[in-house]
Amino acid sequence: MVKRKKRLEKQIRGLLKQSVSHDDKIRFEKGRLPTTVDYWVKEKEGYDRQIEDKLKKLREMEKKKLRKRAR
Repeated sequence: MVKRKKRLEKQIRGLLKQSVSHDDKIRFEKGRLPTTVDYWVKEKEGYDRQIEDKLKKLREMEKKKLRKRAR
């Protein structure tokens, strides 16, 4: 269970990093095509959704761990 927790935490950190980089691109860079910014926005939304899912899994793991200890 510890390995899975560490893996989820590492994935969350990586997704946060990607989300922040896309946020910077949206604010400061201008793409070659007019659709480039829209693409970055969609990618950022996808990363944010993945982060939420992984955080939810992490919380569920913690709850299960607490339930096991309570027994």
